[in-house]
Amino acid sequence: MNFLVISTTLKNIFVVLKDEKNNIYTRTLTENKSGNYLANAIKEVAEESKTNIKNIDEFGIDIGPGSFTGIRVAISTLQGLLIDNPEKEVYTFFSSDVLYRSTVNNNPDLKKEKLAVLKRARENAAYASIYENGKRIFGPQMVFEEFLRDSLNNCILINEEAEYFKNKYKLENEVFYSNIDEKSLIEEVIKGKRVKVKNLEPLYLQKPLAVENLEREKTK
Repeated sequence: MNFLVISTTLKNIFVVLKDEKNNIYTRTLTENKSGNYLANAIKEVAEESKTNIKNIDEFGIDIGPGSFTGIRVAISTLQGLLIDNPEKEVYTFFSSDVLYRSTVNNNPDLKKEKLAVLKRARENAAYASIYENGKRIFGPQMVFEEFLRDSLNNCILINEEAEYFKNKYKLENEVFYSNIDEKSLIEEVIKGKRVKVKNLEPLYLQKPLAVENLEREKTK
């Protein structure tokens, strides 16, 4: 089975293709590159694996939490690839779950610990997901200072964006860094919910600031 996965809300953009022989081909786009590179990255992994895009059996896409722009670019790209098959069901997944899975797969001793993935939503707000004994027990949800101070006492925080909140609110939590690995990514994707590609939507945990500003103007 040929399987293409797109993730745009981690630190870097990932395009991963697993072919019928379980070989894995990857393109990693650094955060300073825009979504314009996404279609080209898909073309490159298909060419490297000698896979015709029409012969890809399954697709997975990251729906958040993270940048709405990045998610929309990924959705538009995938819908473009499958324009002739809008009823095709694809896997959806949360990027925070991939961060967790990569961490515990590469560091098995952490699986018994309580871990929290924090991603920056705003200067004063995080997208939080909490995990224990291999399962997500909270989130993804947007949280603010009170939650970060009071509800993460026993958690090890995961990755760079957690470091931002540790420093901002002087949290005492340990911060653990782990790289994303492709096998963990695919492992998490196939657990995800399947959705018709025509119905794909980002994970909405907050209203865009422009919408909030407009609503405030209307209430004045």
